[in-house]
Amino acid sequence: MSPRILIVRPSAIGDIVLATTLWHGLRATWPDAHIGWLVDSRFASLIDGLPGLDRVHRFDRREWGRLGRSLRWMSLGRAASQLRAELRAERYELALDAQGLARSSFLSWLSGAPRRVVLRPRECARLLATEAVPARDRLRPGDEYRDLLRAVGATSQWPQARMRLPPLDPERRAADALLDGTLGTATGDAGRPLVALIPCTTRPQKHWFDDRWAELGATYAERGCDVVVLGGPSDQSRCEAIVEQARARAKGLAPATPAPGGDIRIRSLAGKTSLRVAAGVLGRARVAIGVDTGLTHLSMANDTPTVALLGSAYPYLHALPGSMVLREPMACAPCDRRPTCGGRFDCMRALTVDRVAAAVQSISGL
Repeated sequence: MSPRILIVRPSAIGDIVLATTLWHGLRATWPDAHIGWLVDSRFASLIDGLPGLDRVHRFDRREWGRLGRSLRWMSLGRAASQLRAELRAERYELALDAQGLARSSFLSWLSGAPRRVVLRPRECARLLATEAVPARDRLRPGDEYRDLLRAVGATSQWPQARMRLPPLDPERRAADALLDGTLGTATGDAGRPLVALIPCTTRPQKHWFDDRWAELGATYAERGCDVVVLGGPSDQSRCEAIVEQARARAKGLAPATPAPGGDIRIRSLAGKTSLRVAAGVLGRARVAIGVDTGLTHLSMANDTPTVALLGSAYPYLHALPGSMVLREPMACAPCDRRPTCGGRFDCMRALTVDRVAAAVQSISGL
């Protein structure tokens, strides 16, 4: 009999992308299984339409938090009860808590699944699970989810258990239209490769430096590439500033190989795409360069050659084939949320523009 399985990985962008390793491993092992995914409604668009995913369950984490903070316990209880009824109607037999927090463990318990396996339990997550999978070193993207697959016996199709989240056809078309309208001509016309820069993330210790992003963007724009800077709505002002710096630098460079048409094309798309349309843009790129953030993982999951600039956190030590992790081993790294360098961010400062450009050249030829 085919199992009925619930994946509980509510957030965030990068973690959901990495968790597609779990989804692909489950589907490859049990082609006829009924598989659902419980996700924060803000990130549901990432997995909506994923071929072969039987059900997407949404809950509004922000609203639940607001109800709790305002002591509206009856309203919070009703929301939880509605989700409980929805989950239990699916008769899940196995719930996989891929987040490992108290909140996600509670959501797994709500499902009513008799077998509930939690990955790397923290807080009090172990209390509501029937089994726990301990933390191990993460060498490549998705390794922790392979540990979870191992624990439930989903190893018969191991090569398919990898991070992958390609855009759907409508998102590819939307990305093409956006690039055509933004850059003035369809990407690929006149032989102009597309370079995507992903400079923004949630914590300052994970950032590279804006002047280096500008220098890198100017270098590829001057060589005749189309360059786009990607980010979310809150990243718009920073991305626009990087673009302006890059344009100023590019105009001051003496081109060794003149750009086709003689123009400099570097634009910010921050806040102008949905997550899945951003995936479509990344799918058109010859190469992407990004910090430790969801769009960088999404680029790699698209099979776009990607250089990941890592410093304070190591979500993985080695990239998927065709991509590269660039980091500077230091005694204080990874410091994660507790940097000890007094704001110098030495690990990221050690990643010079020349080092990044050499990594780009090695994986893309640019």
